[in-house]
Amino acid sequence: MEGPISMLTLDLPTEPYWIDLPRGVRVEIRPVNTAVMAAAQAAAARRLGAVRAASDDLDPDMARGLSFAFLVKALARHAVTAWEGVGDSAGQPLPLSPEAVERLMDLDDIAAAFWDRATAPVAAVAAEGNG
Repeated sequence: MEGPISMLTLDLPTEPYWIDLPRGVRVEIRPVNTAVMAAAQAAAARRLGAVRAASDDLDPDMARGLSFAFLVKALARHAVTAWEGVGDSAGQPLPLSPEAVERLMDLDDIAAAFWDRATAPVAAVAAEGNG
């Protein structure tokens, strides 16, 4: 007797969607597909290469930390299309810009939550495909 055939279900988002982050922040992101992730990885590699070229003795642990930080920032720059709950020092809503997105990703709890939630649909499909 044969069991059911296991199939990969491609139910990835195709339109921008909102994700909730800590501290009352919400961001709208375009789906993290191959092109968006590859663009983020290329940008992060360029930045890490520049840091390595400027430093003779970059600690390996710091290099790994910078690599991830640059990747999260680059992914956010390529994926975030709108946000809510982000303000300036006067408490006014801060306009979305690539530089402001990077500053938001300097907050460790925000960056970790963003990474987990932005890549969750792809991770779910990958896990299903490995079952």
